[in-house]
Amino acid sequence: MTMLSKGSTTKTNHDTYAQRRLLEHLIAETSKVLDPLISAGSSVVLLDYPNNPNVGDSLIWLGEMAYLRSRGVKIDYVCDVNNYSKSMLKEALGGDSTILLQGGGNFGTLWPEVQQFRLQVLRDFPGATVIQFPQSIHFDDALAIEETAQEIRSHGNYTLLVRDCPSFDFALKHFQCKVILCPDMAFSIGSIKASPQSKFDRFILSRTDHEKSTDWLKDFNGIRQCLTVEVKDWLQASWPERVVWRIERHTKRLRNFVDPHNKGLLVLWNFQAKLRLNRGKLLLERGRVVISDRLHVHILSILMNKPHVLLDNVSRKVSSLHEAWTRPYQGVIFVQNPNEALSAADELDSRVGRPVREASNP
Repeated sequence: MTMLSKGSTTKTNHDTYAQRRLLEHLIAETSKVLDPLISAGSSVVLLDYPNNPNVGDSLIWLGEMAYLRSRGVKIDYVCDVNNYSKSMLKEALGGDSTILLQGGGNFGTLWPEVQQFRLQVLRDFPGATVIQFPQSIHFDDALAIEETAQEIRSHGNYTLLVRDCPSFDFALKHFQCKVILCPDMAFSIGSIKASPQSKFDRFILSRTDHEKSTDWLKDFNGIRQCLTVEVKDWLQASWPERVVWRIERHTKRLRNFVDPHNKGLLVLWNFQAKLRLNRGKLLLERGRVVISDRLHVHILSILMNKPHVLLDNVSRKVSSLHEAWTRPYQGVIFVQNPNEALSAADELDSRVGRPVREASNP
């Protein structure tokens, strides 16, 4: 293991201070947007729990939980896309509860099931206070844009938070609602302590779903022999996550009688989301420098203060968020193509005095 010089240690401490200052700034910006919209001690319902193994979606959920907890907000009802009940939500809303919709990158045509759920809620509860947690917007169909615009216009009380400037400009142009720029909710988790040890020189976390821009791993002109490298995605659930999913599935009928507002399910889902966060953390700890085209690898790496190299995804939401919020972070280099990624990772190593190690001395 290469030892850091005294000067490198000082720089690492400075980088930690800068990382914490950035997170404090992003959390403050989030509060500046949300505090006037969600009263301290109020009641809300939170819809569209991300019931999938994607670590990034769970990071958003946990950030939302952290924010709501900090405000003493009571959650009266939760659901995912599959167990939504209009009657149960109507009962839970009571007088003036606010409807909150999960943030992420599914506003538009990339993930149509979630988009149609969002529009269904607007149709079911016209005039109710609905706040969309920060989203990235991507449409590739003019008819879908018009459908969404019509539902928002008809609803009449919808606030759309977006997490990047292109999405902000798009929403202002197409939708008749309040549109506000806000950081991704995952930043509200705050700093995460990470192990300084790593098994590999480079950990490459590459998208394997339809949001990948290209098969960019094939574009590498060979990975140098002096590097130890591991390549994975983070869509494979761990066995504890699968156990929680089975509990959720097999208790569905019972919950309909004893837990109609899914408050017990909220406990289970929070635990499941924490398992996914921990899985993502352990994956990123495997590489001294991380290379990825996933937006929440970028965000989790910042929470962990982990040096990383970024490439864009198909909708360019990675670069858009980076431009809007995280450019001051010194532990990331954004590259345009895979051939730049390895040299960028070497540069990140050199910033903290860590030369590339030989494969024979991992």
